[in-house]
Amino acid sequence: MKYINLIKLILKLILFNIIVSKDLFEDYYEKASEILKTMSKYEKIGQLFFPRYSRETADYQLKKYFPAGFILFSNNLVNHTETELIEELNQIQNLSKIPLVFGVDEEGGTVCRISLYFRPEKFPSPRESFIKGGISEILSIEKEKINLLKKLKFNVNFAPVADISVNSSDYIYARTLGENASITSEYINSVVDLYEKGTLTCCLKHFPGYGNNRNTHDDITHDYRSLDYLKQNDLIPFINAINHKVPMIMVSHNIVMEIDNEYPSSISKKVHDLLRDEYGYTGLIVTDSLSMGAITKYSKNISAAVLAIMAGNDMIVTSTFEDHINELIKAVDNNEIDISLIEKAAKRVIAWKLKYIYEQENNGKNNKNNKKIILFIFLGVGIFGIILILSFLLYKYKNRNKDKSENEEKDIEEKNNEGLIRDTNNSK
Repeated sequence: MKYINLIKLILKLILFNIIVSKDLFEDYYEKASEILKTMSKYEKIGQLFFPRYSRETADYQLKKYFPAGFILFSNNLVNHTETELIEELNQIQNLSKIPLVFGVDEEGGTVCRISLYFRPEKFPSPRESFIKGGISEILSIEKEKINLLKKLKFNVNFAPVADISVNSSDYIYARTLGENASITSEYINSVVDLYEKGTLTCCLKHFPGYGNNRNTHDDITHDYRSLDYLKQNDLIPFINAINHKVPMIMVSHNIVMEIDNEYPSSISKKVHDLLRDEYGYTGLIVTDSLSMGAITKYSKNISAAVLAIMAGNDMIVTSTFEDHINELIKAVDNNEIDISLIEKAAKRVIAWKLKYIYEQENNGKNNKNNKKIILFIFLGVGIFGIILILSFLLYKYKNRNKDKSENEEKDIEEKNNEGLIRDTNNSK
């Protein structure tokens, strides 16, 4: 009996590993490889960038650098109606040879972009929603958020925040759920599943956990917490979300001393190896913005963009796009970074787009075609039904006239017979 239970356990573990270890975009790599063959070296490099959007420079950047998409901020949204924003993004989309993705930070609470302008009130923070009605209230808000973002042509929401903070004095606290690892994991898993169902990409942040560290927008930050502590706390929501197939994870700029005491996490190969190798993550890894103070003050004369790709990132988020992409182009042209590393990341980006962008567009077209087919079927059935009804009425009308004629003939015949009988009697 003991051996049977052991065998069952082993089989369960094998089955679990098969399910979990399957690459998120495995079904799309063959097609992605075919697309890559049609792309130039510079188009492949461009797909590794998710830059800040500017209407003034977007046309030029698309023609010269081929970015994967753009991130929009409040200044891109103010003074726009929904129709105007949709038209603008459609125009930009039509300029790109490779379908673009549009991203935004819509966490709720202190970090809102879309709901500031396209909703009567900005979305509440996850913490506020949780206090009001638990995880079910959060999911109700997230569902509305997904529908609004998709309506406005966005493909990526750089949320939810999976960081753990239970101290209101922490910089990151207001953006977190404000609960322990267990409750935070439940919340994150539910949100990831909802976004997957809604076919909108969510981006979990900030691996390997922000904790009580300072604001990396401004300065270099060191995290002195032990790796054991991180594994028992901050890393738990990320590990669980990986099992729930989260498609994108953002890496922070904190220098986590126990993992890599030299490089910020976003450009640390050791941190990325932890995510890829130890936790088996196969989705997209993106940097926090390389234009933030924690990186600009750290990197100085070193190219953060080159370090980011060499560390294992698939995409670079940046507000200084042209500087960063030119640095990477130079490194590739000078053979400082192998083109195979670029192609590996670009292949994953294209595969992700095939799953979430191309497929959505095709599904949209198929849905439209299906609706047309259904409409034609209904019209056909309706017309056929009308013909049947008219035929039936015509049949009834003809039969009624026929019956009327027959009855009239019968009446005449009966009258004639009666007349004949009277004549015969009179003659007698």
